[in-house]
Order: sequence, then structure tokens, then C-alpha cells
Amino acid sequence: MSRSALFDGVFGDGRHPFRLRIGELEELQEKCDAGPEEIYWRLQTGAWRVADIRETLRLGLIGGGLTPTPALVLVNRYAGEGWLAEWKALAANIIAAALFGAPDEDKPAPAPGEAEGETATSPDEKSGSPTSTQTGPSFS
Repeated sequence: MSRSALFDGVFGDGRHPFRLRIGELEELQEKCDAGPEEIYWRLQTGAWRVADIRETLRLGLIGGGLTPTPALVLVNRYAGEGWLAEWKALAANIIAAALFGAPDEDKPAPAPGEAEGETATSPDEKSGSPTSTQTGPSFS
């Protein structure tokens, strides 16, 4: 099962679907001169830039199904001067959904034969070689 990274949020005139797919994330990087995780960090720490919020909203609306012109109209109308900080949390949630999955998405099911919470055998366990935490012979 793949994750859609679709985030449903309230913006401006109502509820809208937002999604940052690879193409939108690449454009966001170009517009903000930073990768998505750095933009997310800037939004979380208050070090954000105008484009971090406006471009995340615009591209998220486009990824959610809105065409570019109506997306830009909404951003210009509701995320203009005096309103930017109001949308900081929404922008962070949109990026978080792209990076980590939307909050309401199901997590991937365990692989066949694995119980919930179990992980596959590590390469170290399969190799028979000592792991870095095992002590070697003493040379005293």
C-alpha cells in the first residue's frame, strides 16, 4: 500500500485537499532555495521565509487537485500581508504529510510472517560475524 500524503485542511474560504508530490516538492525546493525538511524546520522554529508559507500552500493546493490559477488566487487572497503567520501551522502540516505521511493514513502492514512491532532479522544476525558491540580477544 502506498501512502498518498494527502492532507485535508482549512484554508481561506473552506476545506481543501493539499498534497506535495515529488514534482511539487522539487518546485518548492527551487522557490524556497531549501529542501523540504529544512523548510519544515524553519516553519517549526519561527525562522520561516515568506515563500516557505505561500509556496507550500500554493503547491499543496495544486497537488491536491486545484489548477494553478485558482491556487494562486486563493494564496494571494488569504495568505497576503498581515495573514502569513496564521498559515504557518497549515504549511508545516502539508510538508509533514509529504515527508512522513498524513496523520490519518494507515501505516504499512507488517511483512508476511512478521508480527506487529517485529522487525526482520538484521544483516549482522544473518552473517555470523561478531557485531561491533561484541568484545574481541584481550591483548593485555
